[in-house]
Amino acid sequence: MIVDQKQKIWNQWVLMLHKQEDRAKRREALLLEQIRKSMPDYDELGGLSITELHVIQSIGSQEKVNVTTIAQQIGVTKSAISKIASKLMKKALIARYQMEDNQKEVFFRLTRAGESVFRFHELFHSKLERHMLEFLGRYSDAELEFLQNVMRDATLEMDKSWSGQ
Repeated sequence: MIVDQKQKIWNQWVLMLHKQEDRAKRREALLLEQIRKSMPDYDELGGLSITELHVIQSIGSQEKVNVTTIAQQIGVTKSAISKIASKLMKKALIARYQMEDNQKEVFFRLTRAGESVFRFHELFHSKLERHMLEFLGRYSDAELEFLQNVMRDATLEMDKSWSGQ
């Protein structure tokens, strides 16, 4: 009986992950299409990738953001962030600057167009968050605590599995 229940949970978990992956791809496409429509010069930018959007999000949500900060926040290498930042600067969505007292370290800020993309992305995620919080409202505090523990433990287990341990 226990093994059967575990197998059912595993099957449901896999189904949920597949649906989430599919929905994420559709949401990303929808978001990029909405940004494209809202920005008259979007096509001249050459479009945006989701990773570029995450970099814009990271820069817009913090002060004094550098390559290291962005790389840590979104989980990619510093060299990847440097390449993405160069693309975003060419698209005039971000600008680099240095502090007067520290000419070595380079920081990034959003341009006016970058701020527009950032705000649009924020609104989009805000809608998703409201929907999820409404969904979670049907569960008791004890059920939510249990779910949080399962999700935390599953995330840690996935990290172990992917790191070859």
